[in-house]
Amino acid sequence: MAQAHHNPGNPIELNFAQETVVAFSISALATYALVPELNCAFDMGECPLEAVPLEHIFLTHAHGDHSRCLLRHESLRRLMGMTPATYYVPDETLAGMQALAQVWKELENVSQRKFAPPRFHPLAAGDEVWLHRQLAARAFAVDHTLPSRGYTLFDVRKKLKAEYQGRAGGELARLRKDGVEFEETLWVPRLTFIGDSTIRTLYREPHVGQSRILFLELTFLLDGEQELARKRGHTHLDDLLKFLADCPDVLQNEHIVLKHFSMRYDRRMIVHTLKARLPREFLERVHILI
Repeated sequence: MAQAHHNPGNPIELNFAQETVVAFSISALATYALVPELNCAFDMGECPLEAVPLEHIFLTHAHGDHSRCLLRHESLRRLMGMTPATYYVPDETLAGMQALAQVWKELENVSQRKFAPPRFHPLAAGDEVWLHRQLAARAFAVDHTLPSRGYTLFDVRKKLKAEYQGRAGGELARLRKDGVEFEETLWVPRLTFIGDSTIRTLYREPHVGQSRILFLELTFLLDGEQELARKRGHTHLDDLLKFLADCPDVLQNEHIVLKHFSMRYDRRMIVHTLKARLPREFLERVHILI
């Protein structure tokens, strides 16, 4: 009954004001989110052709439903004559990913002389990388059963300090020549992606509530599954409801994408349960990724 939305060949298109995100996420099956306008993707549990041109791939953790097609992405880019993409991975995962790439090339009988390892870039919590001059990403720790990272993309802008606003262009040019710092740098959180996670991540990392778009996992929904969620490092609907009650002012996001539902659920049950239990003012900002 639930197979129609469990097919990774049928991603969901989410249209936001400044970007269109093409995403799919079903627990244990596959998760990925493509953001073409920003030339990046999060996780690579499957690799649709639309993902191949993207040059910045952020891996949350090494579970196969999030990572198994990362090397497929790298291989397809080589096949098509594209320059190497950069694969941002948790720093604890780097050695394993490098070894996996080496073994895969041996299985494919690629000579060592021709072997070029993927461009892995390890990230610890707090590390920052620049995608271009006005777009940066910052990694943060995520609570799961494996080393995991969440990522926030920031629009980085220059703004005149208050005391210099209204000054003429010529005056500002003279100030610049004299070495006066009349601008300040603003980091505006644009999109945050969290892979598999318990609710502890939200309590510890409240900054995620400042992004315009937030991707959250919500794997389990039903009564009796609370302990299973904790054991597997996932979030239960009861956990999210408690967080909203404990921290009502944290999640200020304009858009909240709930994803990674258990494949045991069908579409109707997911929608009905969320509409019945989530607060109305929160539900108004929710996109259900099914």
